[in-house]
Amino acid sequence: MLLPEKRYDSGAVRMHSKRESLRKRLHSATVSPTRCAHKWQGQYWQQPSADERSVSCATCRSFDSHKQRCSINFGTPLRKCVVSSLEAHFHDCAGEEALEIGFGRFKLARNLINRSGGRWTGVDPKQPTSRPARLGTGGHGLADALPFASQTFDRVFGVQSIEHWGQRAGSQREPAKYEDCLREIARVTKPGGRIYFDAPIHLHGNEIFIMGDVAKIRDMFTTAYWRDVNIERWRENHTPLERYEPSHKEFSDWPVEIVSYPDNEIKAIRHNGIIWLLVITASRSEVPVE
Repeated sequence: MLLPEKRYDSGAVRMHSKRESLRKRLHSATVSPTRCAHKWQGQYWQQPSADERSVSCATCRSFDSHKQRCSINFGTPLRKCVVSSLEAHFHDCAGEEALEIGFGRFKLARNLINRSGGRWTGVDPKQPTSRPARLGTGGHGLADALPFASQTFDRVFGVQSIEHWGQRAGSQREPAKYEDCLREIARVTKPGGRIYFDAPIHLHGNEIFIMGDVAKIRDMFTTAYWRDVNIERWRENHTPLERYEPSHKEFSDWPVEIVSYPDNEIKAIRHNGIIWLLVITASRSEVPVE
């Protein structure tokens, strides 16, 4: 007999319990680049095509096959994927200048960078303008107007921030143009440097992320500034774990946000959409920013 599929509503738990919050902070505070390197060594993904990777729950290094659950013991299913992806991508930043765009309060990537021998810098539009960003600290800054000299960083990244740059709903400023943001990121990235951005699919932010328009997301990086563009799909195949679905809270913003897609496609995602994590990486080419 088939058991009904477990479901996780993205609106079911909006506030972490105190215990979960403590677990999250403890994980970030004690994370070890060495342990992460051991955990994620070798090929942790499946390779359906040359420029796409898939990380299913069943084969993820964070999956506990004995207990049939994710070993990350805090956060939503999406947050568990974010933690796993950051562990996989940021355990070796020795000698690197790394810029985080939209750093917020989540310090996992920051701690991995600093502890593995790199130097973290952050910009966030929610920081006061009286606190300008400087190398080695966090401060005010925008993705389309980065306050740094050209070719400053070996790595530029964002953790659940890129989907908000061009967001209409709830934005306190005019939505940024992705073309401008990525040109500015290319300007401050050294030739050969790397970028990393992760974003939820079928949840919130700009319409291309809500709709899961992976082709359009990839196209943003298909310019002369970037090479070796690769997409990772975390938890798109969630079996044997629960489905993670968008909630009515997200739906309330969708009419404002989604303006370029037909109603039948929107309805299909509302009724059958599964939230998963998209990770896009690329390397900076030698082409200068005009």
